[in-house]
Amino acid sequence: MVLIAASIAWANAQVSAAVEQRRHSGEIALALNDMRMVSFEYLLNRRERARLQEQAVWQRLEGLLSQPDTGDEATARALRALRANGEASHNLFVEVGPTRGPASAGDDIQRRFETQLSNRLLIIQQRGLVDAAQLIESAGARIDETQRRVVFVTASGLALMALITGAAVWIFRRDVLSPIARLEHATREVAAGNLDFELNVDSADEIGETARHFDAMTRALRDSFSRLELSNRELTSLNSELESFSYSVSHDLRSPLRSMDGFSMALLEDYGDKLDDEARDSLQRIRGASQRMGRLIDELLGLARVTRAELRIQAVDISAMAREIAAGLAKTQPERRVRWDIEEGITVQADRELMQIALQNLLDNAWKFTGKTADAAIHVGQREEEGDRICFVSDNGAGFDMAYAERLFGAFQRLHHESDFPGTGVGLAIVQRVLRRHGWPLWAQASLGRGASFFFRIQEPTDDRREQSHPVG
Repeated sequence: MVLIAASIAWANAQVSAAVEQRRHSGEIALALNDMRMVSFEYLLNRRERARLQEQAVWQRLEGLLSQPDTGDEATARALRALRANGEASHNLFVEVGPTRGPASAGDDIQRRFETQLSNRLLIIQQRGLVDAAQLIESAGARIDETQRRVVFVTASGLALMALITGAAVWIFRRDVLSPIARLEHATREVAAGNLDFELNVDSADEIGETARHFDAMTRALRDSFSRLELSNRELTSLNSELESFSYSVSHDLRSPLRSMDGFSMALLEDYGDKLDDEARDSLQRIRGASQRMGRLIDELLGLARVTRAELRIQAVDISAMAREIAAGLAKTQPERRVRWDIEEGITVQADRELMQIALQNLLDNAWKFTGKTADAAIHVGQREEEGDRICFVSDNGAGFDMAYAERLFGAFQRLHHESDFPGTGVGLAIVQRVLRRHGWPLWAQASLGRGASFFFRIQEPTDDRREQSHPVG
């Protein structure tokens, strides 16, 4: 583009100079023609007015011929020739004298001499007109040549620009677009789970550096997934061992516990009247401890099942489930009067069996800790907060001190003595694990003697959560 602009500027200067030369040559030709006409008039009439006109025309021509030359060498030579011819023409015109009276012998010789001078004058003037015409033609040819050069340089510049553009496009496709396309293809391959795909871009630019980082990332992912696969195999093995241990606990440990409970009861029934009060109390303690250990085993097995159970997401009517659980609790203690407030239309997308376990534990706790409250009330409801639904179970029972809230959801962690409110301390741990399996946070608010409320935020499954099963999700 700079080359084309420079050539156009140069051509414009050349054309301007050629146009000026042609104008100047035209003025010279016009002055020469005027001098020729004056010379003809003088030679025919020999009037003094013609000599004065010739003098004026010569001064004009001399001024034109004395201007500095801006053309080429040929033009300079032509102007020098015109100056020489002009001066010779003027000098010859001066030598041609006025016409005299009747001719004499000497005058005849003078007239022949003047005739020769006149002929020579006209020839010189004719030659000057020819030279001026050649100058005009030279200026026109100079303009044409300049235009041809401009066309050639412009065409060459455009061809060079096209060549450079084509080369730049080819280099851009090779060094930029092609690596980017390969990088995009690599991301799709990795997103599809093909972690063995590598770019192998050898360029030393930013794209090559990015490609090398990408290959390093895929290698790190392969190593990570290899370790993860090994960990999964180990976890599968541990789960199998845990299931075996659970089976052993549920069968092998239950048998001695049943024996302890059964023999203690037999001693009480058969030899109770022969034992003193302390012995009977010891046997009752043995029975109570064995039964409590059985319940702990059941709770542990339930906690393990909750952790390992596969989620089967479906629509679950929390309201209907809560009413069913409330009816079952009322049958266990028909003498109690508890006011139930269960909102209608609480539905969630969740695993029905796990939600049954979680809600059963929450309502069992509310039922248990309102056992010593005169006007007991249990509320199951929901509310909107920041675009999410929050479900809750609240009661006006014993409550607890929030200073110990971090122990609330730990297994076998109790905030009340068993003599006040019996239990194993596993129920809320089960609730937390069920809700955690669904991705729902659980928290509590309470005050001692004024009841407790348990909240969980319903977060509907999103695309990000659905992609958790993806090999690189």
